[in-house]
Amino acid sequence: MGKFGITLLLTMLAGSAYAGCGEGRGTCYYYKKGELKGQGECAVTTCAATDQYFHSEWVWDNGNTVNITPTKDKLGTLVNDKPGYALQLPFKDEEMICYAISENDELVCNDSGIF
Repeated sequence: MGKFGITLLLTMLAGSAYAGCGEGRGTCYYYKKGELKGQGECAVTTCAATDQYFHSEWVWDNGNTVNITPTKDKLGTLVNDKPGYALQLPFKDEEMICYAISENDELVCNDSGIF
């Protein structure tokens, strides 16, 4: 079997096993009722495996953390254990991603580019 055949076989066996983590640094932002309440440097780690799991943790240099995980039924998103949703809109630049917590009118964003 040639290199192409082995590569094809490995690709077929891998199927939905695409998984990995990305790490980076950027600026994190915290908004409450549309007003910027805090911003600072942060480390962002995001791990995902296709449809099996997703987790993102943002650790601010000042000690604050943001955790983004799927709900138990994997049909929604939790932001610090509260129902939320993602907003991938270019507020600042193309690297910006935000998560909203609707019940508290809060928004957390980071510009690390690690989605």
